[in-house]
Amino acid sequence: MDQNELLGWVKDNSALLSPEEIDHVAMCCHHIQRWYHEGYPLGGFLTAVTRNDFVGACLNADAVNIKALRIYALFLMWHLPADWRKKAKGGG
Repeated sequence: MDQNELLGWVKDNSALLSPEEIDHVAMCCHHIQRWYHEGYPLGGFLTAVTRNDFVGACLNADAVNIKALRIYALFLMWHLPADWRKKAKGGG
């Protein structure tokens, strides 16, 4: 997905977010996509998200990302290859 497609997808799945928050979440999804495909480094929150670490994600989330946890889960499940969990644990 390119950045515009990501933005549209986030808008479609984010009834609780403002337009600015949607932009932020779409950018984070793009970072996750780059992490998977290019080895892009992630910060603490997105690292926890990709490692399926709910507690770590909650503790590292800012006010926007705490509202968007469901969106990140949907994004990982539907928009990354199925082996993203293995890659997040250092196996890929």
